Amino acid sequence: MSMTDRIFNTPFEMSLHVVLLLGVIHERATLDRIAEYDFITVRAGEFGLDDGSLNGDSIFAFGELAAKRELVREALKGLVMDGVVDVTDGNEGITYSLTDSGRGLDEGLVSEYASRYRTVMKKVNRRYRNKSDVELAGIINRQSTKISKR
Repeated sequence: MSMTDRIFNTPFEMSLHVVLLLGVIHERATLDRIAEYDFITVRAGEFGLDDGSLNGDSIFAFGELAAKRELVREALKGLVMDGVVDVTDGNEGITYSLTDSGRGLDEGLVSEYASRYRTVMKKVNRRYRNKSDVELAGIINRQSTKISKR
């Protein structure tokens, strides 16, 4: 297994996505919202939000949502322990946001991928910010059904 293979689909990679995502939306988000937003962002082409998908196109990608949720959980645990993300248990349930340290880390993430991720995430947030986490899951499931019928 190469070094590159050990980076992708890991809590480390997801930690970077979480920091970028929370840096774009500028509000608290649930674990489900973070997983769903990231899922849509990396598959933006399949949702009509970009010319292609950040991680390439795959008809099998929709089976990854449950695994992504677990990666997000692991990433958030580490980010909270490192003081990068703040966790709050309030009326909306458990939500997460960047700390000052997290905002500094977000500003330091400079690459072509990070720039594209932020651009696409802004589109995702504009389109779906008024949807509930349950509605987002339904949108993902419906899109999955469409893709699998192709």
